[in-house]
Amino acid sequence: MWGEIPLGKPFGIELRLHFLFFITLLLAALSQAWVSGYAVGWAVVLAGPVLLITIYLHELGHCLASKAVGAEVHYILLWPLGGLAFLGHTSSPGRDLFVAIAGPLTHIPQVLVWVGILALSAHIVHYPWQHDFHVPDIRTHFWLAVCSGAAQLNIWVMAFNLLLPAYPLDGGRILVDLMLLCRMPIKPAAVVTVTLAVVVAVLLLVWGFIKTAILTIAVGAWMLYSTWELGVCISNGTIERHPLFLFEGAPTRPSAGGQQRSNAPEVMLPASQPRSAQV
Repeated sequence: MWGEIPLGKPFGIELRLHFLFFITLLLAALSQAWVSGYAVGWAVVLAGPVLLITIYLHELGHCLASKAVGAEVHYILLWPLGGLAFLGHTSSPGRDLFVAIAGPLTHIPQVLVWVGILALSAHIVHYPWQHDFHVPDIRTHFWLAVCSGAAQLNIWVMAFNLLLPAYPLDGGRILVDLMLLCRMPIKPAAVVTVTLAVVVAVLLLVWGFIKTAILTIAVGAWMLYSTWELGVCISNGTIERHPLFLFEGAPTRPSAGGQQRSNAPEVMLPASQPRSAQV
């Protein structure tokens, strides 16, 4: 990765921000430019600080879970399509499943916090408690619109990662771990993973072109590229050495192609993401 900006080591884990993230922020602003200045400000707040915090906590969940099972944690990268947690190998599919699901689960407390802030803020503004969950009018209640948008952003990110069983999303990793726990051989599990990932990626590309959603198209293209790498490993017989199937201490066959990577990224797509950030 080039263009990474170091942001320190909160919680003892190095954090980096890719400068291309600012391009997605610009795109978010431009997407609302025809609506109003308030809409532009709302989009910038959600796609900027709110999204960064959301993604960071997601990846931090992966990292803390990785530490809990004794695996290495290298660093977190926040980039245009979400976040990447560069982690060492776990020792079993069960532990890898724990690490994979830890990221999406961080959105539950995040949603509760934002809903709580929304309810309290609405009470202060309107006096009676607000029970609906729609985005308020941005012109008259900008902060309420930010809180509502942030809560929905977290729901989208969690759903995107858990409900789409496609590599390299968390859902794809969870699917692989479940297949391995059910004693499915590595190669058939890899074929299933590639097939589902290609289908999901193509659907995202089609949806992105229909809606003219640039980031959705980028996510689909990135998924196809990652899946292509997995397919290459299947075709050349080195799938056991792919980070998705390689566990610490597990025996591997010698490979004639390429050098094994020392870590594998855990990914959260923005709902965007809202994983997206936008998708």
